[in-house]
Amino acid sequence: MKKILTLIGLLVIAIFIFTNAELFTLIWKSDLDSVIGTLKENLPLTFIVTFVLMFVQNSFTIIPLILLLTINVAIFGFLYGYLWSWLTSVAASGLIFYAARNWFQELLSKKLGKKWQDNVEEHGFMYVFTGRIFPLIPTSLINLAAGVSSVTFKDFLLATALGNLIYFFFLSLIPYGLLTVEMNQYSLAALALLFLLLFMIYKRVKKKKNLRIFRKNR
Repeated sequence: MKKILTLIGLLVIAIFIFTNAELFTLIWKSDLDSVIGTLKENLPLTFIVTFVLMFVQNSFTIIPLILLLTINVAIFGFLYGYLWSWLTSVAASGLIFYAARNWFQELLSKKLGKKWQDNVEEHGFMYVFTGRIFPLIPTSLINLAAGVSSVTFKDFLLATALGNLIYFFFLSLIPYGLLTVEMNQYSLAALALLFLLLFMIYKRVKKKKNLRIFRKNR
């Protein structure tokens, strides 16, 4: 059933892109004024187009993420544009994850190689989370590698949600001129290290707590 639903979803998205080829061409050419002007006139179309764009970005990473956030923030405002970008990114990542796991696992396993899969499986949550914050690994590669690995959907979705929540906040500040791309990279690097440190401390404290409980119940 999951395979059928995934396939239907992919077909619907492909048909939508084909029937709105002119609009997606404007986006591809980064004609933001024309795109934003068109989308503002049709709110339901805006929701569909922005989700499809995020899906494409999570599938192939051929559309700059900052472009999508700029469109969303310009149309919905900072807060709602930021939250909508985050929500669609999590949903799109989940769909790609399921597609990779249910339809293309054998093919992608050969293409990605064992090294990528081993890295994802060994580090799981932290691999996905770090990949979301540091824009060094393509979004699509994280989704596909996680999909063909043994990482659970729960860990993948949680790491994606937390990582994108942080990363997208900084990206959403750029269209307002409150942050430059260069500042963004340094800020994200520092913030990522902080979160990694806090996470390691949390895991260590939790491990000691569980050990004390185990010894107490023996």
